[in-house]
Amino acid sequence: MRKAIIIILCALGMIVGVIVGEQMAGTSLNWLSIGGNIGLEDPLLLDLGVIELTLGFWCRINIGGVIGLVIFALLSKWITSWLKI
Repeated sequence: MRKAIIIILCALGMIVGVIVGEQMAGTSLNWLSIGGNIGLEDPLLLDLGVIELTLGFWCRINIGGVIGLVIFALLSKWITSWLKI
């Protein structure tokens, strides 16, 4: 249970951090939006005639996301100790 809470909060921190970083692109905190994309540009297509399967993965990472991840990771340790899990 503790590991699940930590993983969920870290993922949430990364999402919130990337969103905040992207919103700061036009301001004086534009350094938060520096980053890149990881994944497949074009998804893989597997056509078996009867079933067509499309596989793809794409992730955006920026400095704001890394900061959000660290903050939420520290917050998750505090939450799990507070809940005594």
